[in-house]
Amino acid sequence: MTDDEIMAEGAKIAEERAQGKIISIDELCARLGIKLETALALGAEEASRIHGRPMTIIRIDSVN
Repeated sequence: MTDDEIMAEGAKIAEERAQGKIISIDELCARLGIKLETALALGAEEASRIHGRPMTIIRIDSVN
């Protein structure tokens, strides 16, 4: 997916969530074309931004 396609899909997902739809991490990864590890890293980055302190993933054991 291109950056523009990812942003467009992200906007669709945000709209669905605003309407109350629960989107699993597996569905999120599939729709954005990213690996679980990438989604977790992005989540840690966002959490750091929200909470104002660094948050990182220490270890990821593959579930696949």
